[in-house]
Amino acid sequence: MEYEYIFGEVRVKPSNAPKFILNGEEVDIWSENLAYYHSRSISEYIRENLLSYEAKGIDPFSEIVGKAVEKEMVKTALMSGSNILFKGKKGYGKTTFSKSILKLLPEKLLAIKGCKIHDDPTHPVCFSCKKKVLEEEKIELVFIPRKWIRIPGDPMMTTRQLIGGISIQKIKEGYDLDHPEVFTPGRVLKAHRGIAYFDELGSIPSALQTLLHELFEERQITTPEGDIVPMKIDTLVISSTNPANYKGVSDIKEPLLDRMEQIDIGPPETAEEEIEIGLRNMSLKTGPIIPDWHLRILANTVRCMRNKNCRYANRIEVEPSCRATIKLFDHVRASAMRKRHEAVMLADYGEKFEVVKLALKSRFEVDYETEVSKDEIISEILNDSIDSVCGSIYSLIPRNVFGEIIEEIARQKIVNVYNGNGTLKTFASSLCKRREELSSAVEITLEAIARCSGLVERCGDGIYVYKAYDRQT
Repeated sequence: MEYEYIFGEVRVKPSNAPKFILNGEEVDIWSENLAYYHSRSISEYIRENLLSYEAKGIDPFSEIVGKAVEKEMVKTALMSGSNILFKGKKGYGKTTFSKSILKLLPEKLLAIKGCKIHDDPTHPVCFSCKKKVLEEEKIELVFIPRKWIRIPGDPMMTTRQLIGGISIQKIKEGYDLDHPEVFTPGRVLKAHRGIAYFDELGSIPSALQTLLHELFEERQITTPEGDIVPMKIDTLVISSTNPANYKGVSDIKEPLLDRMEQIDIGPPETAEEEIEIGLRNMSLKTGPIIPDWHLRILANTVRCMRNKNCRYANRIEVEPSCRATIKLFDHVRASAMRKRHEAVMLADYGEKFEVVKLALKSRFEVDYETEVSKDEIISEILNDSIDSVCGSIYSLIPRNVFGEIIEEIARQKIVNVYNGNGTLKTFASSLCKRREELSSAVEITLEAIARCSGLVERCGDGIYVYKAYDRQT
């Protein structure tokens, strides 16, 4: 009889249902307050909730900055019940996009208590649960949260890790169906009634990729030994991969690609999107302000390293991702916090830009034949970015205001940005969104004058000297 539970399909209706127990009390799972949490497929939940979001005019993927076209493609694929392959370089949000889809599932689902894959009480697929609902008078239930199971692309992954251990022989020998030697679910089976995220699908061994053809299309698996695992896994399969010419990337078998909808995920299209991604994902959510000019300097540094027009483009082999921007923001805020600054200052980049180098050096690679070091590339590109932002600020200074500022500096000879006043302070105030940014605004104004006119020179943390005075002394 137990052998029959392996291959038979079980459907439970009110007419043939056992008693269901939830939190120690018998419940009617078909009642209005519980009916939503069972008997539907993952695809049905996703379609229903996606349509609900759209009817309310709400973006279901609000975690994703920009990417309007990609979002529409994802919605279409989800509505049609398709598997999805996100393709793009590292750090551009493939995993974040996958996790954002999770909210289209119910916050909780009813499952058979003790089931290793959290079976639906009305349509169990695991052997043990089939036996329970057909033979036992009472079945205990439990609510489970949404499931998002990461399946990392591991070249050493085994069949047991991916699928699990299922022994038909042990069943024939009389072992109970829930015995560990009979059934130990792998990562794929644990994603039942949730999302299975294959992170870097191409890195999974070719032999195991072949097993996934059947999973993606028929929701079941035949093991390498030819044994069918007749569990109709109810899961949304989302995968990710880097471009084929990307360093260390393995190929995905064409028959597997044919069973997925490929959606390309690229870098942020604008500096504004880059900055928004950086701010949203920082570890240091609070602390000294990062003014707009520093946000632009740091974001543009990263973006320049991706740009084919960058003067070092032919030497950068692997470009930095959005993670570089995120860590740049984190590190300069941490540096400002340690220096007790209210807002980020140029000194928070490090005397020789060490703070910026910390965030970037491990996140890009150079041509092994290049004679220019990573440190040199970072310093040069960062200086270019500072020049660009300072140029835009310099262009904002009216001619008459510029003359007054230079006269003030000439009288003072040495200017401390923390004690700025007069016309310089008034103009700097116009750049600020918050009072705490003022010293940083005075500094970036002086830096703009220094770089664009050469009339002043930076001589330390927040200290600028009038060049004529400097020559005299």
